[in-house]
Amino acid sequence: MKKKRNVLLFLLLLGTFLSRSIAQRPLDQYIKRGLDSNLALRQQSFDLQKARLDLDRARALFYPQVQVSAQYTLADGGRAIDVPLADLLNNVYSTLNQLTSSSKFPQVHNQSIQFLPNNFNDSKIEVSVPVYNPALGYNKKIKAEMINRQQEELNLYKRDLVFNIKQAYFQYQQSSCALAIYKNALEVVSENLRYNDKLVKHNVATREVALKAQAEVSKVQASMAEAAAGEKNARAYFNFLLNEPFETAILIDSSLAEPFSASIDVSGHLVENREELKELESLRKVLETNLQLDNTYKLPVVNGFYNIGFQGYGYHFNASQFYQLGGLSLEWDLFKGKDNKLKARQAQLDIDAVKNQYEDAAQQALLQVTTTFNQYQSAIAAMNASSDELASSNEAFRLTQSRYLQGEALQIELIDARTQMTNAQINNSLAKLAVLVKAAQLERMMATYPLQ
Repeated sequence: MKKKRNVLLFLLLLGTFLSRSIAQRPLDQYIKRGLDSNLALRQQSFDLQKARLDLDRARALFYPQVQVSAQYTLADGGRAIDVPLADLLNNVYSTLNQLTSSSKFPQVHNQSIQFLPNNFNDSKIEVSVPVYNPALGYNKKIKAEMINRQQEELNLYKRDLVFNIKQAYFQYQQSSCALAIYKNALEVVSENLRYNDKLVKHNVATREVALKAQAEVSKVQASMAEAAAGEKNARAYFNFLLNEPFETAILIDSSLAEPFSASIDVSGHLVENREELKELESLRKVLETNLQLDNTYKLPVVNGFYNIGFQGYGYHFNASQFYQLGGLSLEWDLFKGKDNKLKARQAQLDIDAVKNQYEDAAQQALLQVTTTFNQYQSAIAAMNASSDELASSNEAFRLTQSRYLQGEALQIELIDARTQMTNAQINNSLAKLAVLVKAAQLERMMATYPLQ
């Protein structure tokens, strides 16, 4: 366990060193600008804001709900019920009038009562409040965890954006370096052309020598034009990531240190800080809470309500129409054909699937760290070899040029030496680019760049 901690600590120190050595102050500033202004990143942040609002809505369900409603109806026709009052009472009333020798009991008519109320109002304030509803608590936990998941998804995009900005920055710097190499090569071949023109002018050499020198100038000019186009494209892509105008000048950081090299065993690297795994872990928690939510069907739901208002024929807000009503309501699903149990089993299968996905993703993350570090070390070895090749090519060109000026070397030897030197310079520039990119990729795989 102690050895594992030491390896992890060393890896974290390595990641910190890479962050500081590869991303110097200008690049750090560019990364900050990219994280603040990238349009795609802004789009991702909207989902996080929506998740936070969902949590606020889940919390609001715990508070009493107050609703004002008013209804006034006019009706004519429709269903009605006949009440035979005359048939039931008139004979009785007539007998009573005869017995009492009076007319105290008048005759009545049969009535027809309309079901639809006419000139009827119902205005009320209704208050409802959850008394016992366990589903609300689980719903709030789910919404809170969804914020964490959206945050990890946003961090994942940020981490990819940081890597893309670094890669684009290194690519632009390499393009600028390649352009400078071809400019230097153009000066060399142009000077060689002027020298050969003098030889031809003084009849020391034939016209063929000057033509070959001119061909070398044209060849280098073509390569320089291609390098200039590559530099423009690299600048445009880098500024695109920063949401800047494509032609915005880029500050070159000439103090980029050589990437750190060390022989360590990355197989013990812990990858729990990878956003992809954090997102899966958050998804597992959401599914587990959702399973608990599904199991709340075993429990009843109790709500309280209270109504206060005015009800009656005609709009008269007085004591005769005033009323208030309160009570409790209970809902309890006792049987739904085992649908709730089957739904819970499905939720458990989803949880098991996410756990398996997490294990697979963790293994892949470890593999990525291992292979990327191996590629990083290989890139360093290739860069060192290209540096040796560059030193040898520079010296070979210097000696060949000296011999050519003394008439001891052929023009084809000088051309070949110059071509090898230029190619060695380009290869060394590409090798350094590969090291920087692999170091940034290793930093991405280890998730060590601070996003806050």
